[in-house]
This record gives sequence, structure tokens and C-alpha cells, in this order.
Amino acid sequence: MAILKDKYRNKLNEEFMNAMMGSEAEEIKKNIVMAEGQINGIEAAKENDQELEDLRVKVKEISAPYRESKAIETAKIKYCLYILEERGVSVERG
Repeated sequence: MAILKDKYRNKLNEEFMNAMMGSEAEEIKKNIVMAEGQINGIEAAKENDQELEDLRVKVKEISAPYRESKAIETAKIKYCLYILEERGVSVERG
């Protein structure tokens, strides 16, 4: 038996769910195709949203020092673990 996860069920209104429950398979398939078309349109609109792109670039610029600092610290950890492993020291990470 198929189970619909709550994260999907909670997005739907009762009217839609009842309409689909009472529909024939072909009508349900048409709704799937229509919804897929809507998703494509939404994704295209998102890609063409200049304000969103500008903000995305700004976030990337502002967060760059944090990303780089984290990458350096991660590299330090990896190098230290490498040295310990080369020396035969077992390190348990919790």
C-alpha cells in the first residue's frame, strides 16, 4: 500500500485531495502533467529573476571569507589526522 508522506499531504488542500480521489486514472495523469508544467514555469521564472540572482551573488561574496576560513581549518584537521595516521596513531572521532 502506498503511503503519502505528511510533508506532501500538508501542502495540499482537502478540495484537491478529494477531487483526485474521485477522479479516473486519466484525469489524475493530466493533473500530473499540468503540475509538472507549472514546476517548469516556476523554475524558469526563478532562473530569470534578476533580483534573486543579484542577492545570490551578494551572499556568495559576503560569505566567501567564512567559507575560506572554514576550508583552511578543515585542511588543518585533515593534515593533522594524516600525520597521525602516518605515525600509526589511531584517532577516534566522535
